[in-house]
Amino acid sequence: MQKPWSVPGFILLLACGPAGHAAAADGADGPRSASAFPAEPAREVTHSPHLRANISNTERFVVEGVCESQGIAEISQILRHSDFEEMWAFVPRASPAQDCQWHEIGREEKADRDNAYLRVDMSYLEALMAGNTEIHVVHFHPLKYFECAAQAGCPKVAAAGRTGSPDPRWITDLVFSMPSPSDVHFMMDVTSRYHARHQGRGAIRHKVVTPYGVVDYGLTDAGLAKFDSEKFGRSEGLYITWVMASKLANDHVERVIEENPGSLAAAVQTLAQTLNTVFLRVSHSNLTHAVPR
Repeated sequence: MQKPWSVPGFILLLACGPAGHAAAADGADGPRSASAFPAEPAREVTHSPHLRANISNTERFVVEGVCESQGIAEISQILRHSDFEEMWAFVPRASPAQDCQWHEIGREEKADRDNAYLRVDMSYLEALMAGNTEIHVVHFHPLKYFECAAQAGCPKVAAAGRTGSPDPRWITDLVFSMPSPSDVHFMMDVTSRYHARHQGRGAIRHKVVTPYGVVDYGLTDAGLAKFDSEKFGRSEGLYITWVMASKLANDHVERVIEENPGSLAAAVQTLAQTLNTVFLRVSHSNLTHAVPR
C-alpha cells in the first residue's frame, strides 16, 4: 500500500502463498505452523545475544534474555545503519525458565531509494500468539529515509529569534516518525486475529522505533469492533486507516509544525497526539538510552 503523499513509503505485507493466502515459514525449532497458513520453506533458528536486521530467508534469529527496554535501545542503533526494515515479536514471559524473547518475523526485506518493503511470517507469528498471552510486535523505520535526522546540518530546533518557516525537511521526518497507514492496517489485522483467539484475555501491542523515539499504537475497543464488522465488507476494514492517513497528509503535518515552530521533537509529540481517535490509540515516548554498537 502506497502512502497518499509524495514521500517514501514503508510497506508491510502478510507473507502470501498461492491464491493470495497468507503464508509463512517456521524455524527448525520454532513454533509449529498454524494450519491456516500454508508453509513456505523452513528457516533454521539461530540464537543470538543481540537483535539484528536480517535479510536471509533461510535463517531466523531468536534472542533470549534481552528485555524490552534493552531491545528497543538495540533497535534504535540498528536503524541508523540498516537500509531495510526488520520486525520482531517480543514475548515478555516466554516460559517459566526464560523471560524476554525476541523472534524475528520479517522476511523478504527489500529497500530502494523511495520505499522499504517487508513481508511477515504470519504462520510463525500465529503460533507465537497461540502460545502466549502477551505479544509486542516491534519494527523500525530506517534512518536513511529521514531527510532531517539523517543530515547533520538540518536544524532540529529553530534558532532564537527566527521568524521564517521551519525547515521543510521536518515534514518528511514527522511523517516517518509515525506508523504508516500500511503499518496500521497490518496492526488491525493482527490485533483482530489475536483477540479472536484469546477472547479478550491477554494483550497485544504494536510499536515502531524511529530516530525520534517509540510510537505505541493499537485499536481501542471501539476500533476493534469497527474493524471486525467491516473487514469482510466493501471497505475491507480500511476506514480507520484512511482517517489515519489523512492525519499524515502534508497539509495536516504542516499545521502541526506551525503549532510547534521551535522544536521538531515537540512537533513529533503533537502529531502523535493528533492520531488518537475513538478507534485508534497512539502514544509517543522518547528513547531513554542507547546501546553502543
